[in-house]
Amino acid sequence: MINIPFPSEFYTVFPAPNSDELISVVDEVCNTKQVDNDFFEWGKLCKVDRIPLLWQDFIDLYKPSIDVFCNQFSKDIKYTMYNPWLNLYKKGYYQEIHDHAGHDISSVFFVNDGIDFGKFFFMDRHSCNFSDVYEDLISYSNQLKPNIKKGDIIFFSSHLLHGVSSHENDEIRKTLSVNFNLNKVN
Repeated sequence: MINIPFPSEFYTVFPAPNSDELISVVDEVCNTKQVDNDFFEWGKLCKVDRIPLLWQDFIDLYKPSIDVFCNQFSKDIKYTMYNPWLNLYKKGYYQEIHDHAGHDISSVFFVNDGIDFGKFFFMDRHSCNFSDVYEDLISYSNQLKPNIKKGDIIFFSSHLLHGVSSHENDEIRKTLSVNFNLNKVN
């Protein structure tokens, strides 16, 4: 039996060094800012509420996690952080499969978790080339659901297709997302 692994070198998951602070700030933003789904040009095929944010308000909060991510490469990485946004998933909400074309690195911070929470997943964009019989033969799965819990942050190549399965818990699932472009690597 052959098992084709999903390319794990394209993503990394770890507990955010300042997860408690990030959770507190996100909860405060949820209590003070309004959902503005019309602000976003994307998301017509999903069901999720979004709150736009400014990178200037989050760069210092994200920096400890960015430092951990960059240290994994043992290189000095210069980057541009774009405006982040909050995703709020009520019961039955989901995110369609998509990528973040035009960016190099994307990131999601997971504010909470629980039973029947929507699951973040990656989808192999080439899986449509395999027949069901061939997939059975090689024991292939076109999806990967990283093991993610409250306080974790994931960085991944923006070209990877990803989404969120239907959220089936009464508690609102909250995530903080942001994109980066690499300017220089030394």
